Amino acid sequence: MYDRSKPTIVNYGNMRRTKQEAEQTRQALLDAAEVVFLERGVSQATLEAIARAAGLTRGAIYWHFRDKTELYAAMLERVRLPLERVLEEVRAQPNSDPINVIEQMCLAALDRVVQDAQLRRVYTIVLHRCERDMGNPDWRDAELAGRRQAARVFLDCFHEAARRGRLRPSLTPELAVAALESYFTGLVYVWLLEPQRIDLATEAPELIRLFMRGFLNEDGDAAGGH
Repeated sequence: MYDRSKPTIVNYGNMRRTKQEAEQTRQALLDAAEVVFLERGVSQATLEAIARAAGLTRGAIYWHFRDKTELYAAMLERVRLPLERVLEEVRAQPNSDPINVIEQMCLAALDRVVQDAQLRRVYTIVLHRCERDMGNPDWRDAELAGRRQAARVFLDCFHEAARRGRLRPSLTPELAVAALESYFTGLVYVWLLEPQRIDLATEAPELIRLFMRGFLNEDGDAAGGH
């Protein structure tokens, strides 16, 4: 029987260690998922194979993730680009121009793709190893979460560009975001498939700048001094 007269002793050291161990297990499962998804493709990857690659049991997966879809979503979340922070840093520069801000965010994202091996693996999985089940909205929603986050950031910049007269009058900020997303995704898709075709590390600035010029109002471009 529990004796209320005696104080309860909580070993916070053990609690912290247990929490750390649980997080280490979660990260190990995500690392293993990247490897198995990359090798087999998402549809052919099994939870058993992922657990085995991590040196764990399938029960460990179910402790942290409901199913493969949730595991896939967590893998995407782990490498999501911090565009809001990048936006704040670029905007902090004196006389920041919204078009230049968009270019700098795109270049920062492409630089991370080039430099970050983990991000390249995940993008390769998403663009080249994921056989999408269109009847399962969970797969779509896992990817759209990141896309919507990026779209909100860029939409804000395009609205500011339109307010300043920098955007073509016939082009809405929403359409500009859709065009930029399509171009950026296509550029990364091609580079991951055939990296020898594009030297992304050195040619990205010109590729982004050339594309962005198609958005510009000529009068606004001259006025903006870009």
